[in-house]
Amino acid sequence: MRRSWLLLLFVIPVVLTACAPGTAPRVLAPTFTVLSNGTGFQYVDPPGVGDGAAVFDVHLRATNPNPVGITLASLDGDFYLGGHRAAAARFRKGVDLPAQGSSDLTLRVRVPLAQAPALVRTVADLLGGASTRYRVDATVGIRVLGTVETFPTVTLARGTARWSLNWYAPQLRLADSGATLRVDGLTHAVLELPATLHNPARLGYVVEAPTVRLALNGVNVATLRLSRIAAPAGETVPVTLSFSFNPLQLGPAIAAQVTAVASGVGNLTFRVSGPLSLQAPGIASHRYAAAALLSGSVH
Repeated sequence: MRRSWLLLLFVIPVVLTACAPGTAPRVLAPTFTVLSNGTGFQYVDPPGVGDGAAVFDVHLRATNPNPVGITLASLDGDFYLGGHRAAAARFRKGVDLPAQGSSDLTLRVRVPLAQAPALVRTVADLLGGASTRYRVDATVGIRVLGTVETFPTVTLARGTARWSLNWYAPQLRLADSGATLRVDGLTHAVLELPATLHNPARLGYVVEAPTVRLALNGVNVATLRLSRIAAPAGETVPVTLSFSFNPLQLGPAIAAQVTAVASGVGNLTFRVSGPLSLQAPGIASHRYAAAALLSGSVH
């Protein structure tokens, strides 16, 4: 009988502790699954172009194994590319996960390339058709029942990174202000074409053109050289093409037209063409043969 009482005295405090008000139940960390759709490089701006970084998105599905709803409050860790630590991986937006339910989120990682030549080489290999492994390790922070709990570092995602390189020529467009023609004396005229240059690719590059030709009413009148126009991935940058020429060398008919248009009478059609060289410094390059770059009319 004495032994029964001693056993009962030991069990009662344990049960009371488990049921005591304010004692938080054991909460499990959410689990993560990589979703292939949306995971991968979003853009690459090599050193000297734009922000000199590669942006990699990891699209995740977070699943809550608990019988109560929780909020994914934070992810803090590291992104590895090709076996090298490439960048910090941070998430702070907060995602509500219903009890035993799931929600999707995107972990965006910015990989600075200017300070990491090895990573530039890795990206260059990817653009050339190779593949490499990536991994995200991070601590996981959740909010549940008014408290915040942080779990030790785990591997959230791992997989193979690939990139299919497609070069896209820049798109030149005349600015809304339009072309302007100025004649300074009998032997000097200037046609200015304020324009925008848009890079539609996900790879930033530097645009160069050794010989850009201007034709007025179908007659070649002048050339210029474009030097190192940095065009970040998906961005639009301003550029002005300024052609100088001698109207008298074009023959009396077109010279008269140039003088008239500069005075506000009539119009001239123009066409700008030439080969382009695109360079993603340290990564790759591409050339386009002579093609029409810009056309329109000046009044």
